[in-house]
Amino acid sequence: MGGAGTITRGGKDSAVYMVRSLKQISNVIIPHFDKYPLITQKLGDYLIFKEVIGIIQRKEHLTREGLDKVIALKANLNLGLSDELKAAFPNIIPVKRPLTINQVVPDPN
Repeated sequence: MGGAGTITRGGKDSAVYMVRSLKQISNVIIPHFDKYPLITQKLGDYLIFKEVIGIIQRKEHLTREGLDKVIALKANLNLGLSDELKAAFPNIIPVKRPLTINQVVPDPN
C-alpha cells in the first residue's frame, strides 16, 4: 500500500501487516480505504478507527475528555476493552458501533 508499513511472518501460514506511523496511516491507509471502502461489517471498525485517528491528529487524546472518547470508541472496536482498560476506565459508556447495511460489491468494470 504505497510503501506504508511492514510485513512480517506471523506463523507457519500467516503474515502480519503493521503500520505504526501516524503519517502513513493518515496519508496512505485512510485514503486507500476511503477510495476502496470495505463492504462487510468491518466497515464499522474502520469508521471507528478513522475517528480515533482524527482525535489523535487534533491532539484531543491528550485531555481526559479526549482520552475517554478514544476509550469509548475502542470499546466497540474488534475485541472491545481489555480487563485492564475496563478497570482503569470503569465509567466508560461504549459508543454505538456503525452498522453496515445493504453493502453491494462494486462493479469491477
